[in-house]
Amino acid sequence: MRTAIAIVILLFAASLAAQPLTVGTQIVDQGGTATITNGGPVTYVNLSSRATANGAVDTATVAWSASCSNAFKIVFLRQTFNSVAAFTLVASRGPFNAVNGRNSVSLSPPVNLIEGDFIGVVQLQTLAACGSVRTQSFASTNVGYNLATTADMSTTSGTIGGSSNYSSGYAIGVIAFNSNPLLVRVLPAAGAAPGATAFFRTALQMLNPTGDTIKGSVVFHRQLQSASPTDPSVAFVLSPGQSISYPDIVASMSTSGVGSLDILTAGGNAPIATARVFSDGGASGTSGFSEEALSPNDALDFFSRGIILIPPDLTNFRMNIGVRTLDTGATLNVYTYDSTGNPVATRTLPAYGPNVFDQVPVATFTGASPVPPGGYILITFNVFGGRAFIYSSVIDNRTSDSTFRMADIK
Repeated sequence: MRTAIAIVILLFAASLAAQPLTVGTQIVDQGGTATITNGGPVTYVNLSSRATANGAVDTATVAWSASCSNAFKIVFLRQTFNSVAAFTLVASRGPFNAVNGRNSVSLSPPVNLIEGDFIGVVQLQTLAACGSVRTQSFASTNVGYNLATTADMSTTSGTIGGSSNYSSGYAIGVIAFNSNPLLVRVLPAAGAAPGATAFFRTALQMLNPTGDTIKGSVVFHRQLQSASPTDPSVAFVLSPGQSISYPDIVASMSTSGVGSLDILTAGGNAPIATARVFSDGGASGTSGFSEEALSPNDALDFFSRGIILIPPDLTNFRMNIGVRTLDTGATLNVYTYDSTGNPVATRTLPAYGPNVFDQVPVATFTGASPVPPGGYILITFNVFGGRAFIYSSVIDNRTSDSTFRMADIK
C-alpha cells in the first residue's frame, strides 16, 4: 500500500560513493510465509537477487514469523548451470534463534562470495513449532524467483531435497551485506530543472511500514556523474508507522539539475517511497507523473530484456530515455523496430560507468533516423554483470503534461 504523508527532515553532507556488496533482499511488506510442507527442514533460496560483486559479507538480516530457539540457518550457494537440481555449498552459518519480525545476525567468520552467488534460509523446525521466513508478494510474476526444497542444504552440500518448487512472484526476507548504509530503493528519475516548456520539480513521500526505526538518507546523483561522497543528500529518521514528505526534495538539498535519487538505510530496512515529478505552473497548477521507488533487485540485468514502446505521435509528443546503472555499470544493446516489427536500427551504446544516470532524446538513444512512430525498442545487456534501470518519459509539447514508464521486463 502506498500512503500519502507529512514530514520532518535533517540535512547532512555525506553519502556513499558506491553501494556495498549485498546478496538477497530486505522485504518491505512482510505479508506471509511460503512453504511446501508443514514439516522441516525446508530451504528457501532467492534465485533472483544474486551477490552484486566479489567480496565478503559479515552481517545478515532475516524476517521471521515466530519466536523460538534454533530457528534457522543461512546458506550461501553457487550454481554452475550444469543442473538446476544441484548447487555448490559456499558456506553456512547458524543455527540462529529468532524473534517474530526482523532478525539481525553476525556472520562469523565472514563469508567470501563471488558475483552471482545465492543466499538461502533453512527452516530447521516445523512451521507450527517455529515459524518460517517471511515473504513479500508481487503483483507481477516477472519479479522474484525462488526455490523451496525439503532439505537442509547446509548438510547436503547444496543438493536439493526430494520435493522442490521453483516459483516467481514473491521474495524471501533475507539479505547479507558487508557495510552500512545499504542502498534499499532507487528513484531513477528526479530533478529540479527547467525543461523545454516548463520547470520540473520532484516531491518525495516516505512511510516506515516496519516495527523498527529506520535511519537513512536520500542522495541525489546528477546526470553523467558517478556517485560521490560529495553528492547532495538529506538525512531522515522514521519511527515505526511514521510518514514524511517534502514538496521539492532536490531543491531542499540546495542544488538543482536532472538526476536520480537513492534511499540508503542502516541495516537494510526499506521505507515505502513514492515521488511525483511535475511541471510547476505556479498559480495555474501542476502536471506530471508519479514514480514508485524500486528495489535494486528490480533492475534489468544480463538475464533480462527491456521493452519500451514509442508513441505513435512524435509531432505533438517528445520522448526521452533514461538509464540509471548500479555498482557494476552497464553496456547496452539497443534494437529499434517499426510498428510492423521490422528492424530499423541497431547499436551498442558506449559503456555506462557505475552508479551513473543519463537521460537523452529517443533519437539519440536509438540512433534511428527517423524514429519509427508507434514502434518499439528492445534493450539487452552486452556484458554479464551489468545492472540498470531503464525508463521512458513522454512529454506533451503543448501542455508539458508527461508520463513515465519503466522498461517492461521480458
